[in-house]
Amino acid sequence: MFMSTFRSLATVFLAGLIGSAAFSAAAQSNQPKPAETQAIPVYESVADTARRFEIIKRLWTESWRSLFTTPGYESREQAVAAFREHAVSLGGNGVINFGCYRMPGAFGGGTRLSCNGTIVRFL
Repeated sequence: MFMSTFRSLATVFLAGLIGSAAFSAAAQSNQPKPAETQAIPVYESVADTARRFEIIKRLWTESWRSLFTTPGYESREQAVAAFREHAVSLGGNGVINFGCYRMPGAFGGGTRLSCNGTIVRFL
């Protein structure tokens, strides 16, 4: 009795989780991208720019959870586009200390890139 109730609850929870993830991904892909997204500069190092800036957020490095939840990207270009979108959504106008690192794919899924960087507002 207990196991069948547990399996039913686990199935409902898992279905809800998958459904909400699919809905979120569909909603994000339907949103128009701001025109200024492509104009956001992305620098690999702070030394690459002499401009003064204010740090808004360090993406994918602020928590121990980043060990398990960082997104993977197929290419560097895809990661740069995603970081530019994050910068726009957070009110930033630049990305510094941007870097990508190869991580092995799970279950034979090939190699993906794990990237991090800092969203800034240039002054």
